[in-house]
Amino acid sequence: MKVKLGPAVLVTVAGVVPTVLICLGIYHLQAHGLSAAAISMASSMNMADMRKYWAFPILQASGLTGIAFAYVSVILGLMQMGGINRPSPAAYQRLNLYHRYVSLLVVALVVIHVIATVFDAMGDSWKTVLIPGQWVQNGWPEGAFGYNLGIIATYLLLLLGPTFYVRRLVGSARWYVLHRFAAVFYVLSFWHAMVLGLDVAYYGWLRPAMWLLQIPLLVLLMVRLQAVTFRPSSDRRMLVVAICGGLLVASAAAIVAILALVLTGHSGFIQNV
Repeated sequence: MKVKLGPAVLVTVAGVVPTVLICLGIYHLQAHGLSAAAISMASSMNMADMRKYWAFPILQASGLTGIAFAYVSVILGLMQMGGINRPSPAAYQRLNLYHRYVSLLVVALVVIHVIATVFDAMGDSWKTVLIPGQWVQNGWPEGAFGYNLGIIATYLLLLLGPTFYVRRLVGSARWYVLHRFAAVFYVLSFWHAMVLGLDVAYYGWLRPAMWLLQIPLLVLLMVRLQAVTFRPSSDRRMLVVAICGGLLVASAAAIVAILALVLTGHSGFIQNV
């Protein structure tokens, strides 16, 4: 007898399993002084003391899987919107369902990431993870920018994520406009990972891979923008056409820039601190 798992269970398993495995892997490496954090930090900190730094593998694992599933969520959202060929009603409903569950998974991973950061024993507190600019006052101005990006991204996600369930109250048209700002969350999170992600900086293949993975996302975005920009319609507002056309050009330029960064070996141009 076959057991059919629902989308909620599949997405939960897809989120929990890699997060736990990555966390255990980082924990093992850190306990032996071989993790990216243990190697990057001063030896006097003794990052191998897991009774003190037990939260660090959790924040790293939830951060890595969080940005990965945020990427998947954006891809699913763009596929839902369609472009030249809009998905069939059945395909649209399927994409919509997985998009919602993956988005909720991202919210859960971000919450875990925030809580783990509070307890990382690196000088963090609720104040540093919830209020922008705190690390300037705490004597680490280099890290403040990365933290600020993460804090703003977190607030954006927590504000925008649940709006699907109250879209009738805010109005479908308003909700649709608000929902597009989810892309801003992804961009801020990506930059946050590049600035503060010790694993991202340590493993030489990871940064180029992350940059190259943005190309399929940008291609999907271009397909969508092209459909809006060049669709024959008498009721389109010129401002919308101009914005979409500008984003279309910017997306094409971004693809060229990514290829140039990776091929020339400059994919680490965002400085890690």
